[in-house]
Amino acid sequence: MKRIAILCIIVSMLLTGCSKYPFSSLLQPRPQQQQQLTRADLHREAAILKKVVAKNPANASAQYTYGRILLALDKPRQALPHLKKASALTRNNIDYLLWLGVAYGESGKLSEEQVSYSKVLQRDPKHIRALVYLGNSYLKSKKFQPSLNCYQRTLAIQPDNDQALYNRAIIYKQLHRKTEARQAFKLYLQSHPSGTLAIKAVDHLNHLDDFSYRNHHLGHRIVTLPAMSSAPSSADLTRSDRANLDTIGSVVVNMKSGPLDIIVYRKNAGNLARGRAISIKRYLEDRFPPLAVNGRIRISWFNVPEKPTFSGHRATIEDSTVFFLFQIPVKSTKLKNRGKKKR
Repeated sequence: MKRIAILCIIVSMLLTGCSKYPFSSLLQPRPQQQQQLTRADLHREAAILKKVVAKNPANASAQYTYGRILLALDKPRQALPHLKKASALTRNNIDYLLWLGVAYGESGKLSEEQVSYSKVLQRDPKHIRALVYLGNSYLKSKKFQPSLNCYQRTLAIQPDNDQALYNRAIIYKQLHRKTEARQAFKLYLQSHPSGTLAIKAVDHLNHLDDFSYRNHHLGHRIVTLPAMSSAPSSADLTRSDRANLDTIGSVVVNMKSGPLDIIVYRKNAGNLARGRAISIKRYLEDRFPPLAVNGRIRISWFNVPEKPTFSGHRATIEDSTVFFLFQIPVKSTKLKNRGKKKR
C-alpha cells in the first residue's frame, strides 16, 4: 500500500497539467504532458500496478493510479476499465470521475465523457477543470450553446483562463456573432498576448476585418503586437508604438542576418507615411545601435491602403505598418560554400 500511495503522488505530479483541446484545428493541439518520469519508468510502474490490481481488484487507489499511468502512455481505452472500477468503488471521489471523463474523451466516447464531468460539477459547481473539459467536449460535439455556457461559468470564476477565453471566441465566430467574436478574441489577447494561440487569435481577428492586432514575420518567428497607433495627422510615436518597437528591436537585434523591412501605408497621405517610417527607423536605431549598421533597417511608404489576404479573405487597411524580416537559413549558406572550389 505504501508503494501505491507513492505512485499516486508521482502520477498526480505528472498529469495534473494535462489539458484537452478537441474540435479539430479550431483549438490548439493537446500539449505533450510534462513528465518527470521517462516512458520506460511509466511502463515499469504500469507492469507493477497491473499485478496489484489483478491480485486485489477492489483497491480503488491502485485502479486509479494504473488508469492514470495508462493515460500518460496514451492508452485511454486500456485506462477506461480501471478508472471505471476506481469510480465505482468510491462514488464521491471527484478526481476519479474527472479522469474517467478524460479517458472517455480520449477514447472518442463524448456522451460518456460529458456525463462524467457533469457528475463532478454536481459535487463541485466551481470545478474549473471540469467546466473547461465539459465545454471542450461540447465544442467537439458542436453543441455550441452548452459549450459557451461552460466557458462563461469558467470565466466568472477565473477571468484569464486561456482555453475558455479562446474557445468562447471561436464559438462566437462559428455562430456568426462577429461583434462578440472580435471582442472575445481581443480579450484573449489582452490576457495572453503571445504564443501559438495568440497568433491564431490575430488571424481570426484580421479575418473578421479587425486589425487592432497584427502578426509580423521576423525570420523564423511570428511576433504578435497591437497595431501601431500613431496620431491621425502626426508622425510622432505614441507610448504603445514605442513599446511595440522595443519588442521588434529586441527580436531583430539578436538575429545575425537579414534586413528589417518596415512598410508604412497611409491612404492619400504619402508624406505622412514617409514621416512615420522615418520616425520608426530612427527610434529603432537609437534604441538598438547594431541595427544602424550596414543598412539593417529598410523603409518603404505608400499613399495607398494595405490590401492583405487572410484565409482567402481580401482586406483593406487604410493606415497600417508592417514589419518583415527574411532571414537566410544558415544551412543554405553552408551548402552554398561547400559547392565552391578551392583555388
